[in-house]
Amino acid sequence: MQRKDLAGKTLLPSFMDSHSHLTALAQTMGLVNLRETTSISEMVTKLEQYRKTRNIPKGEWIVGFGYDHNFLTEKRHPNKIDLKDFTENPILLAHVSGHMGVTNALGLEQMKIEKNTPNPEGGKIGKLSNGEVNGYLEETAFYQYGASILQWGEEKIISCIEEAQQEYAKNGITTIQDGLIKPAEWKMLQTASNRSALYLDVVGYVDYYHPEIVRKHPEYVKKYKNHLKIGGYKLLLDGSPQGKTAWMSAPYEGEKEYKGYPVHTDQEVEEAVHQSVLENNQLLTHCNGDNAAEQLIRAYEKEEKEKVKKTRPVMIHAQTVRKDQLVRMKAINMLPSFFIAHTYYWGDIHQKNLGKRAETISPAKTAEELQLPYTFHQDTPVIDPNMLETIWCSVNRKTKEGNVLGKEECIGVYEALKAVTKNVAYQYFEEDTKGTIEEGKLADFVVLDKNPCKVEKDTIKEIKVVETIKEGKTIYRD
Repeated sequence: MQRKDLAGKTLLPSFMDSHSHLTALAQTMGLVNLRETTSISEMVTKLEQYRKTRNIPKGEWIVGFGYDHNFLTEKRHPNKIDLKDFTENPILLAHVSGHMGVTNALGLEQMKIEKNTPNPEGGKIGKLSNGEVNGYLEETAFYQYGASILQWGEEKIISCIEEAQQEYAKNGITTIQDGLIKPAEWKMLQTASNRSALYLDVVGYVDYYHPEIVRKHPEYVKKYKNHLKIGGYKLLLDGSPQGKTAWMSAPYEGEKEYKGYPVHTDQEVEEAVHQSVLENNQLLTHCNGDNAAEQLIRAYEKEEKEKVKKTRPVMIHAQTVRKDQLVRMKAINMLPSFFIAHTYYWGDIHQKNLGKRAETISPAKTAEELQLPYTFHQDTPVIDPNMLETIWCSVNRKTKEGNVLGKEECIGVYEALKAVTKNVAYQYFEEDTKGTIEEGKLADFVVLDKNPCKVEKDTIKEIKVVETIKEGKTIYRD
């Protein structure tokens, strides 16, 4: 046992990430960072600077990440015409949501996307007014065509995984998630695990349509091996509300009929749910729109309630889930994991897209009043894994323009802390070893320069992580 004087600083159980994408963050290391761009011309300039300073050879892909069309001067996505000057390099620009992106003419050629290429189910290939493809790819179209671009060697994988872990560690996080594992992601994670390059606990969720990963690697299923374990499956049912692809029960503002759209049929969702319950495996399901939430809840309500409860299914994002749906979720022990920082980052956009409905996005207070456990996440690399900013968002619910988005859904600081510690441990079936400071649990701690419960609520995001400790070992110090 060691004794240490914290000199007035605050010790907490370390933060736990309830949903993000470790390998996706690793893949953004070294890409063109487009997060702060404010116009398409600025994006083009950054791409050209990257090409020149890195001396990118002819034919090599240039990949950018993090643009948001909502905050560009043009208020639209770029297209192949905007990228027409890149004639020697294929380009792929990934939207900050990870649900859509853009490629140039050479990229379309290499992806073999032509004028008559059909939209894949649950996705969209953008078109110009003359019917030609414009380079925009949405949902499954973006996933399918963009998946094979990044091909890395083992040393590059290790380097970027280690760098990505440090992003979590400096934010006080010691347990992280990789929330959509396909064969390429599994290769990265297993490589890091085999090389003992993981020093944070990583809980992976396998794409439901790649069950072979679970079958072939039982040594990782529900137990850690070299800091890596498979927690269950992942399924996506819709898109994002800021991209107007979340599947809503009522039309978006300004639309007569358009409500977004589903990724899967009811039968497909019911089959996935039934199989996960049959295997006693946890299923994490991406649902942003209340219609997607309804599709998931109905599928679980058809299963035997007690068996469902044992699997602790998780609704990821749950942005527009309704109170009546939360009541039904509690009955089957389904946890909502809220991306509550939406209130700040896209709250003003949601007010335009959803009207009055925007005031109840990420309804944490309603869940709390129903005594339904909930967690918070950042969906990194969509935004940085900044837990203190997330706590600030949950207790203040301020938008970028300074509006309060649904004051009645604000929660207390202590409840917010539980949503990134104790409740996440429960979500991962790790409540016996993590989430609180108790004898017999892992020595996973974070040291803060101030106590979040004792400062002004509006200053919480200014609190600094001083030290992060994993199993008694300091892995980050400011």
